[in-house]
Amino acid sequence: MMKMKSTSLLAVAMSAILATGACASVAQEAPANGNVDDNTIARLAGGTLPAANSLTLLGTGGGPISRPDRAGSATLLRLDGHNYLIDAGQGVVEQLSKVGISSEQVPLVFLTHMHDDHYVGLPALASFSFTLGGSGVTLIGPERTGELEDAVEAMMDLSAEIRIVENRITATVEDHVKSQEIAPGEIYRDDRVIVTALENHHYRFAAETDVGRSNSSLAFAFEMADQRIVFTGDTGPFDELADFARGADILVAEMASYADRNSVPDFVIPHMDREHLSPTEAGRLAAAAGVETLILSHIGVVGEDDIAEIKRHFSGRVIAGEDLMTFPLD
Repeated sequence: MMKMKSTSLLAVAMSAILATGACASVAQEAPANGNVDDNTIARLAGGTLPAANSLTLLGTGGGPISRPDRAGSATLLRLDGHNYLIDAGQGVVEQLSKVGISSEQVPLVFLTHMHDDHYVGLPALASFSFTLGGSGVTLIGPERTGELEDAVEAMMDLSAEIRIVENRITATVEDHVKSQEIAPGEIYRDDRVIVTALENHHYRFAAETDVGRSNSSLAFAFEMADQRIVFTGDTGPFDELADFARGADILVAEMASYADRNSVPDFVIPHMDREHLSPTEAGRLAAAAGVETLILSHIGVVGEDDIAEIKRHFSGRVIAGEDLMTFPLD
């Protein structure tokens, strides 16, 4: 896989910064060889870099709706300074910049399923990464992730055709974006983490249709040497999920709050009831799994009554997630 020449990238980035009249002193810090360290990139991106081992809720919103207080579903896991992105909803590039991370620093995206609120931020992430000389991005997700790769590349093509000439990029879009379609079980491992997947219950209404048979939705478990973090993905309740999450230090769970359920049209309510977790079900899941901390994400309006209902069933720590909350893992 070929990389864009870093010297031309640096010139483009610095020119853009100087053109806005911002961060002129940062440009002077960049080394002549064009290699910019993580802390400098953090300042260029405009945010404070999270700890080398941390969990950051980039976007906590759920559903195909834009919210003023929540970006689309996306969570950043940092392990020894390496970035792992779980889902890439709307606004993910902007949210990454707020924590000091630029698009080309995200080489892996784990996708729970093929609903647009979980992947619509990918074209910007992949395209900006390509332009900024990243080494590439790999999409890891259920069946049809390859189709999503093709769609992302198609959206990148027009800009890439121009950028390749402007910035003397030697890679192609096809070089830059890769995909890996996965089945339940172990799906990824490196020196820092082992990731396993479990099919969850988010497409139950469609299960007997052609659409249902060709799509699946996944929960993920990230197992480190001394910590375990589980993401439910979008799902309704089912017994195997508690077994999958058992003993996790952190369970990041979706939830349809009382207010969220009451805000949807009548025809959507059965979907909310069967293919998402209610406060009661979220609390029971966390208790059955014996987790230490329950973090709620993929949410809208969470009230005191929701939290109280969770705590009727679960005695551990409960956090109603908000965008850009960061949790150190050291």
